[in-house]
Amino acid sequence: MSSSPPAGLTSMPGIVLDELSRARHGVVMLAVDGLSYAAALAAGWQTAELTALASTFPSTSTTAWLTAMTGVGPDRHGVPGTVYRVPGRGCLVYAVTGQVLARGPADPAGDPRLVIPHPTIFERATNDGVRCRAVAREIGHLPGPWAQALLRGATMAPPAPTRTLAGQADNPVLLAEAVVTQVDEETGDAPPPRPMLLWVYVNLDDHVHRHGYDQPAVAAMATLAASAARWAEAGWTVVAHSDHGQVRCVPDDDLVRAWTALDDPARRMLPPGGAGRVRWLYPVPGDDDVAGRLAETLGATARIVAADEGLRDRVGPVIAIAANDRFPVPDTSLRWEHGADSPGETMVPLAIWRSR
Repeated sequence: MSSSPPAGLTSMPGIVLDELSRARHGVVMLAVDGLSYAAALAAGWQTAELTALASTFPSTSTTAWLTAMTGVGPDRHGVPGTVYRVPGRGCLVYAVTGQVLARGPADPAGDPRLVIPHPTIFERATNDGVRCRAVAREIGHLPGPWAQALLRGATMAPPAPTRTLAGQADNPVLLAEAVVTQVDEETGDAPPPRPMLLWVYVNLDDHVHRHGYDQPAVAAMATLAASAARWAEAGWTVVAHSDHGQVRCVPDDDLVRAWTALDDPARRMLPPGGAGRVRWLYPVPGDDDVAGRLAETLGATARIVAADEGLRDRVGPVIAIAANDRFPVPDTSLRWEHGADSPGETMVPLAIWRSR
């Protein structure tokens, strides 16, 4: 067990391909959305070879899963969060579905793609003769280029109806049982005719947003750990990891109103972007005071930093990062959130169970 993050999610393709080269039957990947490293410890994941990895910044699912599956960061795959600007089109998009939320001026030389595709783990494994399969669950219902870029190269298991998936996401114990059943069905009783990579999405995130890492959530992750050990005994290598963790947030109506007042339509090209505990504005050209206005409005609840040059055309000039639990998140009904760079959000587990 490692005591500090030795690597980030960009290392995942290399890790998985290495495990595939040594696995007896293949690799089962459990992609658990929203599980922190501390919660994995509480669930007993240290029975595996457990390491802490660093998530992406922002620590949001759209950014982190794409990085984990391609090995490149948001400066290259172009997805810096959940809501952001596409420079070549000038529009604000919701990355999860590809929906256009607002339109503004385009950059003539800007990239018009919502997602910039890169080879996935699936495509690289297929080139090595591996059969790649995805139990994408909720992601299997998503339209738009983000899900396509994430799952490219895998054959898809038919997803359950959205109502069924929503019920499981609201009950982590049912969620774990459903995932275990699907893995058992996909792996079968006999060794596969050729090595297989099975990727399974596990939506713990929705439950944690509302309830935190409560006893049902920890029990569900313990169930996955016990099943992973069983699959390893049957000849599979199991690689389980997360995209980000979550931390408590405390709604502050005064700050929410202050943020709303800050978003002046006369001084913006587009509505704000970001998600959760990281947000940004799109000021009109020549407005050099955006950082000062953010700092004055958010005070001690945020750090205001300049955007990296490679992402500035997508996220704007400055970023507000939550510095405490009162940061004005967009959805004040949620009691746990993510997106910023605290250890609870960015330290994620990587657990590997290998066949003896």
